[in-house]
Amino acid sequence: MTTERRLELEILRGSLMLQDLPEEELKRLALMLRRRTYRRGEVIFHLGDPGQTLHVVCQGHVKVVLPTESGEEAVLSILGPGELFGEMALLDGAPRSATVVALEPVETATLSRQDFLVLLRSSPAAVEGLLASLARAVRRLSDEVTGLMFADLRGRLVRKLLELAEAHGREHDGALEIQVPLTQEELAGMIGATRPRVNRLLGFFEDRGVIARSGRRIAILNRELLERWAGV
Repeated sequence: MTTERRLELEILRGSLMLQDLPEEELKRLALMLRRRTYRRGEVIFHLGDPGQTLHVVCQGHVKVVLPTESGEEAVLSILGPGELFGEMALLDGAPRSATVVALEPVETATLSRQDFLVLLRSSPAAVEGLLASLARAVRRLSDEVTGLMFADLRGRLVRKLLELAEAHGREHDGALEIQVPLTQEELAGMIGATRPRVNRLLGFFEDRGVIARSGRRIAILNRELLERWAGV
């Protein structure tokens, strides 16, 4: 098995949907995958496109967004290595339900709808994994809606930073660095706010030594205080 196939196999083993597959099935599945690369800012697919492929993120991060009437974006989620996107359209044959954009140079491994459906028909473990993956997505969206309805803006931003740190954080020199390059517009799109208000709040956090910013990256310096602000 080539180095590339071994890497794909490791990524599949780490996927919530596929991790319970028998080893031989995972190896066969890895042979069906096709690699694709995308530049930073490149659209992987648009809302309304036909759904023909499942993507597994191998490298980099993507954002899942919905365009708004004002021309801005509502950012539904950020996905990184080992996570899947595109599975919804493969299940019902309907058009894509959101737009997916590369936040940085991204590489994915894709599985065709035909191979995906064959996998589900032949593997109860894959079906159970898919249901768990979809349930996690529904719970995440439910939590997002609850946060938007009942938390103030500072609370929403704090919760989002903690969520990003939990999913995409890395400890470095006593700080928890969020390994996703995000603009203030993208953060605003995640919490239903405007860029200027997010900028002021980030400045407030930074002035108090709670976070540090470097370009489009954010490091959490005082997680305990952020958790207190979030009511965790």
